[in-house]
Amino acid sequence: MRRGSLRALLWVGVLLALWPWSPPRTGAGTPLALRLVGPFASLAASVEWVRFDLAVREGRYERAYGRAERALRLDPRAPQGWVTLSSHLCTFRASLQNEPDPAARRAWIRAGLELLERGEGLTSDPAELAFARGITLVHVALIDGDEGLGWPGGWRAARDAAARAFRRAEELGHPQAGALAERVLEPEF
Repeated sequence: MRRGSLRALLWVGVLLALWPWSPPRTGAGTPLALRLVGPFASLAASVEWVRFDLAVREGRYERAYGRAERALRLDPRAPQGWVTLSSHLCTFRASLQNEPDPAARRAWIRAGLELLERGEGLTSDPAELAFARGITLVHVALIDGDEGLGWPGGWRAARDAAARAFRRAEELGHPQAGALAERVLEPEF
């Protein structure tokens, strides 16, 4: 394994270790219909996520994405659903092993980032999705040079976008985002 690839894996591991895994919150801003059927909608969404996983394992991606979209419609307030699908698109579908074409890889990553932006306005925890965007962009910055991803503006642009995403997460109340925004801008990054 090349040194840069090992460094990328270590960074992703560190960022995932810092991830604040928490259940979605509901409150007064939740629509009445969702509050009334919330537990059932969440249960139905969970079933769709299991079906998503099974379809991915079978290589039936179109079916998997239909399941994921249905789960997100059923329970849009749960941040983990948005993060799960985005992570799948940005790390699995956009991996060098699954997609050798750099343009297609960039398209998968953009789709995952756009998904997080869309979910930010619907989830109960938008800071979580902004934070996930930052993590994804750190990943992009770390792999750009090693794998020839050809990210527009290169690794520096991805790093700067990650810092902006972490700042956004900090503004939205994420407790660890500010420190990560500073860290990614350090010269030794």
